[in-house]
Amino acid sequence: MLQLSTAPPLLACRGIGKRFGGEVALADVDFDVAPGEIHGVVGANGAGKSTLMRILAGALADHEGTIEFDGRPIDLSTPQAALAHGIAMVYQELSGVGQLSVAENLFLGRQPVTRLGRVDWRRMHTLAHDYLRELEIDVDVTRRLDRHPLAVRQLVEIARGLHSGCRLLILDEPTSALSPPETRRLFDLMRRLRQRGVAMVFISHFLEDVLEVCDRVTILRDGRHVATRATSELSKHELITAMLGHDAPGEEAALERGVRLTPKITSQALLAVHDLALPGVFAGISFSVAAGETLGLYGFAGAGHLEVVRAVAGGLRPTQGRVEVDGVALPLGRPDRAIARGAVLVPADRGQSLVASAEVYKNVTLAHLRQAAGNWLMRGRELSLVGPLLRRVGCRPEDPLLAARALSGGNQQKVVLARWLAGPVRVWLLEEPTRGMDVAAKEEVLRVLAELKRQGAAIVLATSEPELALAHADRILVMSRGRVRHEFAGEHVDKSSLLAYA
Repeated sequence: MLQLSTAPPLLACRGIGKRFGGEVALADVDFDVAPGEIHGVVGANGAGKSTLMRILAGALADHEGTIEFDGRPIDLSTPQAALAHGIAMVYQELSGVGQLSVAENLFLGRQPVTRLGRVDWRRMHTLAHDYLRELEIDVDVTRRLDRHPLAVRQLVEIARGLHSGCRLLILDEPTSALSPPETRRLFDLMRRLRQRGVAMVFISHFLEDVLEVCDRVTILRDGRHVATRATSELSKHELITAMLGHDAPGEEAALERGVRLTPKITSQALLAVHDLALPGVFAGISFSVAAGETLGLYGFAGAGHLEVVRAVAGGLRPTQGRVEVDGVALPLGRPDRAIARGAVLVPADRGQSLVASAEVYKNVTLAHLRQAAGNWLMRGRELSLVGPLLRRVGCRPEDPLLAARALSGGNQQKVVLARWLAGPVRVWLLEEPTRGMDVAAKEEVLRVLAELKRQGAAIVLATSEPELALAHADRILVMSRGRVRHEFAGEHVDKSSLLAYA
C-alpha cells in the first residue's frame, strides 16, 4: 500500500452537490485524492458514485461546490476541459465505437501521424499491440471492436484510459466483465502506474478488489459522504455495513461453506436446447430448464456461456442446433420470434438495451407500446403502467420522467428488467444481470427473479460470479472454452468446486 504523505492532495472537492429534478444525487460531499494514490469509492446503487465521477470527468457541469487540482481551482465544464487538466475516465458503460478497429478506438482523437499529416497506420497498430500486451491481451487490433467479446472491449477501454497521459484516472467498475486472471493483470498494471505517480479512483462492487488494490476508500450513502478510511483498517463486513447503514446479512459466510443444490427436475422442460454450436465460440451445448427452475451457466469471461444465452434468445445465430420453448422450435437468430414465444434476454451491456437520452418510462414501454398505450400513444397511460413496475424492481430515483442516462448503472439495469415485466415473459435469459451492482441492488433484482420463478418462469442465469450462481441457481453448468465441462445437481458444491472446472 502507498504511504500517503502530508503533501497537498492532487484533487480536492469541497461541498459538491447535484440534483436531478427534485431528487438529490449528491449533498455537500467532500472528496480528495493524493498524488500516486489508488482511492476506492463504494456505495449502494444510487449512492452518488457515478454522479460524482461524471462531475470530475466534465460530463456534468451544473453542480454545487468547488474543485481544485494541484492546488488550483479548475472548471470542469466539459470532458475536453477535464482531459486538458489530466483527468480521464473509463466508464462502466462501454463508449467505444464498434464500427472502428481496436487500434482506432485506442487512439480515438489522437492518432499518430506521419510528417505529411496522414494517419500513421503502421505505428498505430504497433503501439496498439504494445498497449494491450501490458494487459497480456493478444487480439487482432485491425478487427472491428464490436466483433470482440465484452471482456476484450472493456480491456480496450481501460488501455485507452491508462495510456491517455492523464495524471488522474477514474475507473468505473473496470473488472465487471473480466475473469480473475484478467483482473490480476489489471491490478498489476495499476500498481505500476501508482509507482509512476499516476493517481487513480477505483469504483467497484467487488469489495474484495477494493480492499486489495486501494490505499484508501470513500463510502457514499444516499448522496452523502459517510467516511474515508485506509483500507488496511477495514474489513469487508465493515464496508458493507457502512454502505447499507445496517448490519449485512450472513448469507455470504454461508456461501463460503458451499450450498446443496436441488435435484434435477424431471417434469417437462419449458426451455430445451439441443446441440447448439457456433464455430469458435461454443459447441455441443444441450440443456433443459423446467418451469419454476433456475439454471446457472458459470464460467470465466470468454468461456462462451454469455454467448450461449444470446444465441438462445436469438441475438446470435448458431450454425447448428435447436431451441424449443414449450415444445415449439424457435427459428435461430430471430429475437423477435423468441420474444413472441415469451423468451427474452436481459443483456450484460445495458447500453445495448436502453435509449439513454429517452425518459425512463419510454424505455420501459418500448417493447409493449400497444399494451401500454393502445392504438394511440398517451403519456398518462404509459406512466400509469410504468410506475408500479419501477416500484417492483426498486428503481431509485423512482421518477419515470428522468432520462435513462441520469440513473446509475444498477438502476439502469432495473429499468431493463422492468421493461420485460410489462409483458408475458415465461423464459428469462440473463447475461450477468447484476453487473456493476452493489449488495443491496443485487438482492432487489434477484428478489424479483425469485418471485418470477415461484410464478413458474424458467430462468437461465449466465454469470462469471461464483457467488451469484451458488446463491440463486438450482443447478449449475460450468463452461470453459465453449463447452460444458460439468453439471452440478442435487449435491454439495462450493466456489472451489466451480473453479476447478472453469
